[in-house]
Amino acid sequence: MKTHKFKMRRRSRQATLAALALALPVTVIGLGAGSVSAAADPGAHDVNCDRGETISGAIPNLKSGDTLTVSGTCKESVLIPRSLTKVTLDGQGSATIQGPDASIVPTSPAAFAVFIEGTDITIKGFTISGGSHGIHLSGPATVVVNNNVIRESGGAIHLDKGSIGQIVNNTIENNRGYGINIQENSYARIGFTIPTQQQATPNIIRNNDGPGIQVGRWSSAWIAGNTISGNGSHGVVIDRASQADVTGNTIEGNTGDAVRATHNSGVNLASEDKETPSFGGPNGTGPASPNTGVGVRCDIGGYIAGPRGTLKGIEGTKSMDPSCIDRTTPKGNR
Repeated sequence: MKTHKFKMRRRSRQATLAALALALPVTVIGLGAGSVSAAADPGAHDVNCDRGETISGAIPNLKSGDTLTVSGTCKESVLIPRSLTKVTLDGQGSATIQGPDASIVPTSPAAFAVFIEGTDITIKGFTISGGSHGIHLSGPATVVVNNNVIRESGGAIHLDKGSIGQIVNNTIENNRGYGINIQENSYARIGFTIPTQQQATPNIIRNNDGPGIQVGRWSSAWIAGNTISGNGSHGVVIDRASQADVTGNTIEGNTGDAVRATHNSGVNLASEDKETPSFGGPNGTGPASPNTGVGVRCDIGGYIAGPRGTLKGIEGTKSMDPSCIDRTTPKGNR
């Protein structure tokens, strides 16, 4: 009997040791799982360009959910490939990206200060200059461009090939061409985000050599609450079978019309979408700063509909080609 008890005790002890042995790998596995989970959370990476580091050098190390915090002056062309998703580049309000010469012919992505094909990308807090374009989105890019200063580029922000942009809180000024250009079946919200926020997040788009905002080639945009002034062409031009809702903006002092629709395009000056932001009322032109053309103009087919607000130019409030449909109303009337 004693021998039996001893065997039982030994078996019990062996079972306990075996259980502990099994428990140890489980504990290690648990820790490993925790570290994997931590890696899956937004990771923090830092680049200081003043120490010779580059954004381009850090990008291959980024994973989905990561944030790259940047400081200093980065003299480079930044490429964000389509393989990258859910990544934030944060300039902290002080970092600078200086791209190539603004006069460079755009024959490759290296011609742009920032070129993006990735999805769910956020670019915020930078001063960006140079490059044929300051920021270039190319499909399938989906990008939030937030709280940047973009100046002295060939054109500030360009979207093409079905890309999607949310453009908020930026100052876009003194570029050699347009402020924002949306082309080739692309879409942008300019002045607020998806989903609609009722607090305005407007852009200042001023003193560019071309139009403030240009939408063309089957593209669309929702433009609300921005200040678009002093540009070397029209404030907003919608061209070549495109459409835009243009509401609640101040559009003044531009060399051309405040809003122009042309080549079978349409403009709604009051959005009928249920997501319309509260600041999306009629557009306006200050009494001391008329545009050099008219308030609203349509030619070569298309339509303009909604309240003209106080939009005006030296040539008057509106001009409608016989090929266009005029559904505008005076000032704030709908």
